[in-house]
Amino acid sequence: MSEAPVTAAEPQVAARSWRQQMRLPYVLLLAPPALTLALALLLFAGANALPQRVALHLGAGGTPDVYGAAQDLLFLPFGGLLIWLVNSALGLLLNAVARLRPAAMALWIGSAVVQLLLAAASARLLLAG
Repeated sequence: MSEAPVTAAEPQVAARSWRQQMRLPYVLLLAPPALTLALALLLFAGANALPQRVALHLGAGGTPDVYGAAQDLLFLPFGGLLIWLVNSALGLLLNAVARLRPAAMALWIGSAVVQLLLAAASARLLLAG
């Protein structure tokens, strides 16, 4: 029995599919620090227009219930960066050592989601200020 002949297009399609699969982890690894940088820039740019005391927490009704210094808002991007570092390291460990790519991807996606939530929270606090 002979195998079906391989066409010239099949290796190109396989290579393109592999590159597309490899691109997602890099996007997931690099998106959170980019979002952290954007969030820090947003907070730095908006800090000049903020009063000395800003809302740091919103209650259940959407009204501010905890106030603090405007510089305290910078803890949000640094907390997100810490979460990204831990999730990235664990994801790289799972991907390289244990060959658990789905678990690594879940950690990397979680880091990106955390950054998006922090950006939304920061924007809301800046607007409520």
